[in-house]
Order: sequence, then C-alpha cells, then structure tokens
Amino acid sequence: MKKIIGKADKNYLAVSLSGENDKEILGQMADVMFQEGYVNEGFHNAIIRREENFPTGLPTGEINVAIPHTDPEYVNRPAVCLGILDSPVKFNVMGMENETVLVSVLFMLAIKKKEDQLGLLQKLIATCQDQEMLKVIQSGDKKKIDEVLGELVK
Repeated sequence: MKKIIGKADKNYLAVSLSGENDKEILGQMADVMFQEGYVNEGFHNAIIRREENFPTGLPTGEINVAIPHTDPEYVNRPAVCLGILDSPVKFNVMGMENETVLVSVLFMLAIKKKEDQLGLLQKLIATCQDQEMLKVIQSGDKKKIDEVLGELVK
C-alpha cells in the first residue's frame, strides 16, 4: 500500500493498494485509518463484518466502486479514505444477494455522527456516478483527488 495524499487537518487520505479479495482490501484500508488515528482498533473487524452483512459494492459503469462504513462507536474523528486498487477486486453488490461486481475504487467512511451521513453519501453518490471523474481519480492525479476529497468532507 502506498499513501497518495493525506490531509489530517481536513480528515481525508488516499491510498493505492492491491489485494486478493474484499476482506484483504478492507483490512488494509481500516489499518491505515487506525494508524492515522481516525478510528479505533475495533474498526478493522467491524468494517469487515458489516461488509459481509450489508455489502457496499456499486456497479457504476466502467469503473465500479464500494462505499464501506460501519458504526460511529469505532470512529475517533470523521474521515474519508479513498482506496485506488491496482487491480479490481470482487465485492458483493449492495442490496443484491449473490451478485458481485469488480471494484476499482473505494471510499471508506468513518462517520462520527449519523446526521452527517446523508449529506456525505449524497455528495459521494454524485461523484461515483461521474465515470470521467472516477477515471481521473483512478489515474492517481493528486490535485484532482485532493479537490474531490476536499469537497466530500466540507
């Protein structure tokens, strides 16, 4: 895993990573969020358990995304971690039992207050529906990633 950008003062970071499956990817991202102090040590297992029960894979087009998150009790301070995968990994599709999608971009959310969740998700969905934006993000363009993440955490 390689850190692309980190803005502790603005509560976001972006990493590029690779893994064999969704659990490995989620674990790596959870661990970096723990190392950065955004979440507590229970976040790692909680995010994996929640993904098993409530999948977050979204078939959005050429570049598919996942938006993993879990309960506020595991969050020290709110943050978004963008994960850009070297190769797509299979995730279960949100709300569709036994359907999978190959995910290339993840937005892992650490939400402290439930009332903040809706606004963030609305902004995130708009970003995820913009395939051109996802292509720029996937390319690792630091300036654009910084801009997109900055808008999400406003």
